[in-house]
Amino acid sequence: MSELRSANRYMMTVIILGAVCLIAAVFSLPIERADVYLPVLAALTVIVGSRVTIQIPRFKSHVAVSDTFIFLTLMLYGGEFAIILSAVEAFVSSWRFCNRKITVFFNASAVAISTTLVFSFLKGAGLYSPEQLHGQAGSFTNFVIVLSVMAMGQFAVNTSLAAIYDSLKSALPLWETWKSKYIWTFFSYFVGAIGAGVLIQLSDSAGIGIIFATFPVIFFVFLSYRMYMKNIEISIQQAEQAEQYANILESQSEALRESEERFRSAFDHAPIGIGLLSPTGSWLKVNQALSDILGYAEKDFLAMDFQAITLPDDLGKTLVKIHELLSGKIASCQMEQRYIHKTGRVVWTSWSVSAAHDSTSKQPNLIFQLQDITDRKSAEQKLQHEATHDVLTGLPNRLYFMNKLTAALDRTRSIEGYKASVLFIDLDRFKYVNDSLGHVIGDQLLRCIAERLGECMRPADTVARLGGDEFTILVEGKYDTAEVLHIADRIQEKFSVPFDLSGHEVYSTASIGILHASKNHQSSEDMMRDADIAMYQAKRAGKARHEVFDEAMHSIVKETLRLETDLRRAVERDEIQVYYQPIYDLATGRIESVESLARWYHPEFGPISPSKFIPLAEEIGLIDNLCAQVLKRACGDIGTLSLVEKLPVSVNLSCRQFSQTKLVGSIHDILDETGFSPKDLRLEITESVFFEHQERAVETLNDLRNSGIEINIDDFGTGYSNLGYLQKLPVSALKIDRTFVSMIDADGNNDDIVRAIITLARNFGLKVVAEGIETDAQLNVLRGLECEGGQGYLFAAPMSIDKLVEFMAENEPAFASHSAFENVPEASLIQ
Repeated sequence: MSELRSANRYMMTVIILGAVCLIAAVFSLPIERADVYLPVLAALTVIVGSRVTIQIPRFKSHVAVSDTFIFLTLMLYGGEFAIILSAVEAFVSSWRFCNRKITVFFNASAVAISTTLVFSFLKGAGLYSPEQLHGQAGSFTNFVIVLSVMAMGQFAVNTSLAAIYDSLKSALPLWETWKSKYIWTFFSYFVGAIGAGVLIQLSDSAGIGIIFATFPVIFFVFLSYRMYMKNIEISIQQAEQAEQYANILESQSEALRESEERFRSAFDHAPIGIGLLSPTGSWLKVNQALSDILGYAEKDFLAMDFQAITLPDDLGKTLVKIHELLSGKIASCQMEQRYIHKTGRVVWTSWSVSAAHDSTSKQPNLIFQLQDITDRKSAEQKLQHEATHDVLTGLPNRLYFMNKLTAALDRTRSIEGYKASVLFIDLDRFKYVNDSLGHVIGDQLLRCIAERLGECMRPADTVARLGGDEFTILVEGKYDTAEVLHIADRIQEKFSVPFDLSGHEVYSTASIGILHASKNHQSSEDMMRDADIAMYQAKRAGKARHEVFDEAMHSIVKETLRLETDLRRAVERDEIQVYYQPIYDLATGRIESVESLARWYHPEFGPISPSKFIPLAEEIGLIDNLCAQVLKRACGDIGTLSLVEKLPVSVNLSCRQFSQTKLVGSIHDILDETGFSPKDLRLEITESVFFEHQERAVETLNDLRNSGIEINIDDFGTGYSNLGYLQKLPVSALKIDRTFVSMIDADGNNDDIVRAIITLARNFGLKVVAEGIETDAQLNVLRGLECEGGQGYLFAAPMSIDKLVEFMAENEPAFASHSAFENVPEASLIQ
């Protein structure tokens, strides 16, 4: 934008200076030198002279008659008339081709300025006398100088003024602008000055009228010369075109020769195999790389066709593509193709074919390009195998199996009578093999399992390892579903034989879920889901067995999933309630402690049994939070009771809680928060703790006992029994499971197990508490065996903290006059 403003200011400056020159010329005009020929000369200059131009061949400039007449006017009538005439001629000429009218005034002013400067220079240099202007009386040398000054002056000033404007407008260097656009115009000024010199000499010898008399001749000479120059220009152009065409032909011939040489060199030395073949497939020419790839010498190739060495499985597809190429349907083709090497091995190649047109043949030849990709294909096949097979066992993996299952499921829909079944196999207690014998033995067991599974299936079936200790078998085709059950039986039979693993004899069993595809299964994921459900049902039913999926199983799983979601929400909202069941001193009949029991009332399903939601909480990882809530609630509830003596409370610990390293710390945190004394807390654990956690359990329980917390064994005799742990652990009491108490009949018989447990406890110096006391006969037997404590519906059902407060207020001392207690007041029995 600034460049345009500078250019416009410059134009206005030139216009003002030009106007000054015109005004000065008008006021100093030598009227006395004017004659009748001046107007005629001026008219010829303005009207005709500016339109008669001749382009100089191969140059950018023109020769105009008007330049000659302006110079002639200066020498005949004086510089003042020449200034005015040049400005008028430039104005009229510019008006015809300039869009911006300010440019018209600029051009006229520039010519006026240049003519003024030439006129002033001639006068100042003493070159303005008639003799010098006409070349008379020995002034021919000065005459030549005058012509040179006029030509050079007009050229220099006009082109400089114009170049300055272009430089300002385009922001380009002045010299580059003048050199590229204006230097070519010098010839037109030179010819104009020479023409004026010739005419002034004629006028001096024959009179000025000769100029006008010869004007028509000059005009036609100009026209003829212009035609002549145009013909010359055309001839020059034609000569140049012919020369260019010859150069092009020569360069093309040279390029063709070079191209042929390059093609020949590229063909012979190309790193990929290249062969030229006839339309029928015969080899016409081959390079060394092709011989290296397929092992044949050139003479071997020329004696046969490509069909002879193409793998038969690939030949049909190849011939189809070549037919499409020769018929013009495709321009080229590229695909992977297998050839037979001279040694007989298969060579994988990347094969490309295109047409090579030959003017002597109706059909084009063929160009084969072969690149050996055998190593790449081998690597791809290896990667593919690794991506779809288990590294440890070599069996197909989950990805491969799921793709195979999807394809089988599709065939059940499209082929009449086609079936698909899945056996989902999960090893029982495989974790204990890893933990006890190590992962090396565990991996060896998995490999042996894979081998035995392969021996149990049909040849068309697929066995896969999904991961860990999970395997699957896909049975597909037209078969009786009973065959699938036979496969499951064979697996259990094979697994009944122990595995010899580096000297270790190991038995392994499996839980198997069987699923037959039905219309309800829309995807392979649906089938795996239901097979998994059946497998877990087999585990719940006792393991080492198989179960066939039915819709009832699906309903159970959906209900379990619903319970899982609702249980998470209940634990998050602290909605698990805590009930309390009194534990009595069977010698005195008094309540000596209470046991806290978790209770969950589902808003839709009602009360949910602890035997149902406690294992579910363990399975989904909620047991830590749930047990912490129960412990905190129990300590808070019992700790706030207003009693003469503190009432101890028993709280159950889950086996899963012993897997956390901060169990002791979290229990102490709850005791600190609630202000409950450790001496009044009794933690009940099951025997499975010692089998699953062993050393950690011993360390954790010792830490708890050292802090004053009492440890009791719950449900004694129902789980893993190893009397050695009773000596290692700080156990205070054994709780007899209700199963053994319920064996005691109305006559007090069948008390052998209870008697044995109590005797055992005496030998270890432990107290005994019986669970599930429901009859007087059971109570009498237990008192007779000197069992210290008991609880059950005979005395009181589990109750909320509010009910417990009322119960203790109304029934203390408890069941004092019960028939089982001698010399004890009667007690109220809570059913």
